[in-house]
Amino acid sequence: MPPSISNNELDLIAAAALQSVLAGQFQLPARPASSAEVAQSKAAGPAWTGSVELQGEELAGRVWLQSPGPWIESLNGSLGNGGADPAAREGECLDLAGELCNMMAGRIAAGLAAAGCRYTLSTPTVIRAAPPPAPPGGKTSQTCWTCAGGVLTLTVWISR
Repeated sequence: MPPSISNNELDLIAAAALQSVLAGQFQLPARPASSAEVAQSKAAGPAWTGSVELQGEELAGRVWLQSPGPWIESLNGSLGNGGADPAAREGECLDLAGELCNMMAGRIAAGLAAAGCRYTLSTPTVIRAAPPPAPPGGKTSQTCWTCAGGVLTLTVWISR
């Protein structure tokens, strides 16, 4: 049985986490993406997808953050990274994509704890592809955001 939280509450927790992390840590405002922006972003090329598992007593969950490759590379450069070595830049982008997802998962876990769902976080993993579909059952929130010229997709899945 899914946790006793509504889909709307899950969407609000996810939105607050994404906006808080991007504005607070990077001074980047985010707004909901239009359907045209989402469609255009799907043709933009490879993405970085961070994933963090939410682990709780009799609870399961996962957070995925999909970010366009050029957006992660630009953010990485704005942080003073992005030297001449392509392998080093790739590693920095991988770390950044994982850390972004981890920060958002932490905020989401805090929001879920306020609703009575307590989770701990796994170590983030990152793939250079779109995320897999959320498992069946449970509750899923998937929102798309425009931030600094990129479209980010935040997916949260929780189950009991």
